[in-house]
Amino acid sequence: MRSSATARRPALAALVLITLAVVPGAAAGEIPERAHDEVLAVVVLADERPETRERAVEAVRAANGKVAHVFDGLFVAEVPRESLRGMLGSPAVREVSSEAVSASAYRRRSIGFEAGLSAWNRFFKGQSRRFSEFNRDGERAPAAEGQDAWLPPASTASAPDLRRLPGPESGAEPDTLPAASQPYGATDQNTSEFLAGSVSVNLFLVQSDGSVDLSTEKWTADREQAVVTQVAAGLDWLRTQEPSAQLTFVYHVIAGRVDSKARTAYEPIARKADPNGTTGEDLWAREILAKMGYGSGDRWARSRALANDTRRADRTDWGVNVFVADSLSDPDGRFADGYFAYAWIGGPHVVMTYDDQAWGIDRMNQVIRHEMLHCFFAFDEYSASGCKCAEHRGYLDGIDANCHACNPSAVSCVMDSNGPWMCADTRRQIGWADLNADGADDVVGEDPDTVLDAIPATVCGGVAIKGQGSVVAATNRNPSGLTPQASISVSRIARLEWRADGGAWVPATPTDGAWGDYVEAGSASAALHPGVHTLQMRAVDDHGNVDLAEPQAAVQVLAGAVDPGAVLTASRAGSAGAALSWSGAPAAAKYRVYRCTSASGTFAKAAETTATAWTDSTAASGYYRVRAVDACGNESAP
Repeated sequence: MRSSATARRPALAALVLITLAVVPGAAAGEIPERAHDEVLAVVVLADERPETRERAVEAVRAANGKVAHVFDGLFVAEVPRESLRGMLGSPAVREVSSEAVSASAYRRRSIGFEAGLSAWNRFFKGQSRRFSEFNRDGERAPAAEGQDAWLPPASTASAPDLRRLPGPESGAEPDTLPAASQPYGATDQNTSEFLAGSVSVNLFLVQSDGSVDLSTEKWTADREQAVVTQVAAGLDWLRTQEPSAQLTFVYHVIAGRVDSKARTAYEPIARKADPNGTTGEDLWAREILAKMGYGSGDRWARSRALANDTRRADRTDWGVNVFVADSLSDPDGRFADGYFAYAWIGGPHVVMTYDDQAWGIDRMNQVIRHEMLHCFFAFDEYSASGCKCAEHRGYLDGIDANCHACNPSAVSCVMDSNGPWMCADTRRQIGWADLNADGADDVVGEDPDTVLDAIPATVCGGVAIKGQGSVVAATNRNPSGLTPQASISVSRIARLEWRADGGAWVPATPTDGAWGDYVEAGSASAALHPGVHTLQMRAVDDHGNVDLAEPQAAVQVLAGAVDPGAVLTASRAGSAGAALSWSGAPAAAKYRVYRCTSASGTFAKAAETTATAWTDSTAASGYYRVRAVDACGNESAP
């Protein structure tokens, strides 16, 4: 956003007080009610290792909870109240609470942990149903002037690679990323196509080192935590607007006060933002991204590569970078050319100032939710942006019909005045629309596919059932050309199920030990009575979509072998040997003849035949037994 206003920013003391203030009685959009027994809880981990976080997330899911916001060493989750105490049984979890948590109990944790804990205590703890009690949605919005969303150069798809992210400030070795884990069907350029699933957020708190420009701004820990709280609050508002999107945000705080990777030779707030030029953002953003390990290409290519690699490391669906320039000492909280917040359409990043001009730090949450929506292809709707009602873009190709410049009936929404409502046009642009009228947003509403492996036409005893489920992507209709038009799914296979003869569905066993990937194989063993049966298998994804095709196969389960018959006759066959014959058994595939020299001795197999007669020409005398053998090799009693 850009403004020509020259109002002076209030003093620091006032800002700190406003940041923590509650504005009673302000009009608001509502947060959807949680289940009556569900609470918002902070889960503090035993340490900050990724594997510890994964175990703790599994503990939340096992308790039927949902992870909402992830910080270093802790996360915020919606958890059934009765499950809070039980989660402490996980060795990955140190503390679970729906109340305030003392920061003094957790000394020497990372800045990301401290900021996350501060966000919990300042905003999430005891969160009101009325969001405006924190974000002040009922107050008059500053007038919007100028453009706050820009078109980055068009991206081209490239093969995923294995990059090495720089290690922490301590100098530890960088981690090699796992194999590509971006959403199903996505290229490495599709880093924010629609707003559903999980989003990694790299939050840069940019600090000048004074080596080129005079350093006029100095971050403090408290103001860093205020920014993180505001960003998390704004993104939580997005999360609550569409529960079926199942949004989770994962934060990485890179603070220039303590981390040289977020430091620059320039003082960003003292310069023009110059979004499309080379004298502002281009200078300091490229420098910071180079320190992060991305030194080739323009700033958009570097930023998108970081977003892509971060989501792969986090195993999330999307990645967005947010750069915040400190502006506490600046007279108006704006860059020299009047900009204070803007985003690149379709990503890869957002640029903001600490004060956000007349909005102030205490309403940054309103600004970030607006700018984040641009990263997922949402249009502006305020007249000064130059919006046009006929414009269209986004994964589901939504038009900008609520543009105030051309629609006299336009309503005030988040993309107009940063208000606490989202119009239907914006929802479609970011993927929240049910165009096929099946009761679910298209981007998370596609039924998965199931393949049932071939089953023999006839079997004996147990039946081995094997199959594979895979997610299906909704068609990408985005006409913008800014990123590859790849059809993408953020759903995962939750399980495979099977049933026999139209009975109840039974969970299969995952081949790799756990469900949760885009393609999963599973198996089961069915003990069925003799006869012909119909077996079916279906895939279910984590959004509750079920493959209604339910592929099936018919199988005949054979009965066990029976005695060959009551009559076994023998006669002399020439001067030596015996001619044997017997009654056939209905289920027999063949017969085995056993011979012994005495009735009470050990019988040994003498022959195997498919006929009901056999001549023994080698023995002058003996005792015989015949056993029927079914198609599975089972023998009858002698």
